[in-house]
Order: sequence, then structure tokens, then C-alpha cells
Amino acid sequence: MNLTCPKCSSEDTQKLSLVMSQGGVAEKGAKLGASYGLNILLPLMTVIFSILIGVMFGLFNPLLGLIAFVGVLFGGYTLRKWLKAKVKSKYADLPAQMKQNGFQCNRCEHLFIPAT
Repeated sequence: MNLTCPKCSSEDTQKLSLVMSQGGVAEKGAKLGASYGLNILLPLMTVIFSILIGVMFGLFNPLLGLIAFVGVLFGGYTLRKWLKAKVKSKYADLPAQMKQNGFQCNRCEHLFIPAT
């Protein structure tokens, strides 16, 4: 089996499952904290903040209060979506075949399945 990178011909390659398991406790803890914050705290704070802002503007004009409420909810949803994309692992969207049999070049970071 030829394990050299087909893109740059480097022999410095590593099994993709080993690359994905690296990262250490700090990185996994940070992702867990970000995941917890993005899935529970951010939606909760968005709803509370949107209610407060909606009531505040609704005292002057009910239509303005409704628009502010919906705007803050939409902004919170958009922020959560953007932050989740930033926290997601770069290997999350790979197919199962690549995760099991794939290799990564440590020089150019090319992902490949070696030819047998």
C-alpha cells in the first residue's frame, strides 16, 4: 500500500482517525462548553432579551414592539447559526469511508484514501 500523498508526494502522512482523535482535553472541553452555550444559553438569552426589548418598544407602539421582538429573535438565531459553523470540526462533514480508511498529509493537509 502506497501511503505517499498523491498531491505533493510527501511521505509524511497520518491515518485520519488518529488526526481526528488528537486535539487534547482543552480543545474538547472548549467545544463542549461552546456547544452547551450555543444550544442552551444563547437561545434562552435571545428569548429573554427579545421579550424585554419587545416590551420596551411595545410601550410606545405595539407594532414597533412586535418588529423589535421578531428582529431580536432573528438576530439571535442568525448569531447561533454563525457561531455553530465556527465551532464545528473540519472533519465533521467527511463521509464514513474517508473517516475509516482515509489518510491526511501532514505537509499539505490533503485528505486521500490510498490505493491498494
